[in-house]
Amino acid sequence: MVINMNEKEIKRKKTAAKAARARRKSRRKRAVMAGRIAAALFLAAVIGGGGTFIYHSMPEMKIARRLEAADEYVETKDYEEAIASCEEALQIDSNSVKAYRAMAGVYLTKEDREAAEQVLYRGWETTQDESLLQEYCVHLLNDAVADINAGNCTLQTLERCVLALEQDPANSDSYALLDACYERLFEGGETDLFCSELEDGEGSGFDKYLELMSRMLAVYQANPVEELRGEIIKFMVPHNDVVWLETERMQDYLNLFLQAAAIGDDGKTADLAACLEKAVWARDTFAEAFRIFESGEFEPVKDFMQSEVYISIRDQFIAGTMEYWDGKTYIPVSRERIKLIRTDDRWKFSFADFDEYEKARGVIKVWGAKQEDAGVQRICISYEPAPLNSQEYPHYNYEFVYLYSNVKINGVDVPQMNYRFETRITTEEGTVSELIGDWGGEHEWSMEY
Repeated sequence: MVINMNEKEIKRKKTAAKAARARRKSRRKRAVMAGRIAAALFLAAVIGGGGTFIYHSMPEMKIARRLEAADEYVETKDYEEAIASCEEALQIDSNSVKAYRAMAGVYLTKEDREAAEQVLYRGWETTQDESLLQEYCVHLLNDAVADINAGNCTLQTLERCVLALEQDPANSDSYALLDACYERLFEGGETDLFCSELEDGEGSGFDKYLELMSRMLAVYQANPVEELRGEIIKFMVPHNDVVWLETERMQDYLNLFLQAAAIGDDGKTADLAACLEKAVWARDTFAEAFRIFESGEFEPVKDFMQSEVYISIRDQFIAGTMEYWDGKTYIPVSRERIKLIRTDDRWKFSFADFDEYEKARGVIKVWGAKQEDAGVQRICISYEPAPLNSQEYPHYNYEFVYLYSNVKINGVDVPQMNYRFETRITTEEGTVSELIGDWGGEHEWSMEY
């Protein structure tokens, strides 16, 4: 009996447990459904009542509001706030092409074209958006056109054209403007463009020229466009009648010619390159003479005057056979500047005299006039130092001559080769000269006049 009762109890309990599980399952279904309904109701509420909040929180709309504010600031000419609004837009999204373009527009409105170009280039670097790059190039070339039309073409104008070329070597507008720059910078009469200081204080005109030529060569090496090669070769050789150049930059210029020759210069740079080589040789040849003169101990100048190279220079000037070096009665040698002289597309050079460059530290003169004594050609050299303390007076001039002339020996004039050394001192009152005959010889004499 007990056993039968237990089986019935067990059966009842199983039935109750099963009913309880069914009730729990039903409650879970109702809870899930209620959750889903609540979520749907919440979403509907958000879409219907809170949609404005979500819409205005999107990055695109945040940027749009900043750019709208920038426009309003521009209307009131508050350009700094307008730029700040554009920067805020870029903080939201550094790849916003609209923000870069808007900021460039603000700078253009306040007539700061250089800053506008920098913004466009910065935008292109960040986004790689080709439209920003094209707009940047258009602004560069428009600036170059404005400079040229205003008669204000400078090396900075040329740099704008090179910048545009660096971005697009196939841009035909860049080549047209390069031609226009060349005509205004490197054609005509005398120019000291290479010696002038840049307005921004960053070096000389030659420094900028050298930089731009190197950049053009780099563009060509990366993109060997034939039209660009032609421009490089043309810009290597100015078409001015006279081009002034600092002597210390001659080797730099020569090195540039070597680079041009490497891309094929068709022989168009050969004459000017040879002229520069001769000028470098002449400068180096007279370096020792300058050392002697500046030492104040003039005796060694005799050996320099009698050297094979000096006599050869003198004879070539007298005969008119000196290549590239231009000179007549005397030929000045200085260490600061030379002028490159173009005549019928052939080049010569001449060092600056004091009359041409008053800041010269000293000028040597090679006297090349034909002047013989009893059939013996004189050898003559002179040296004029810079005025002391940059004052005009007193002014010194030293002249050394080796000649065939009378030397008084035991009261008798005897013609023989000897040196003469004359010092001329010019003051406001006039010029006083001291002449030493048979200078350094056993019959030395002197006189003043």
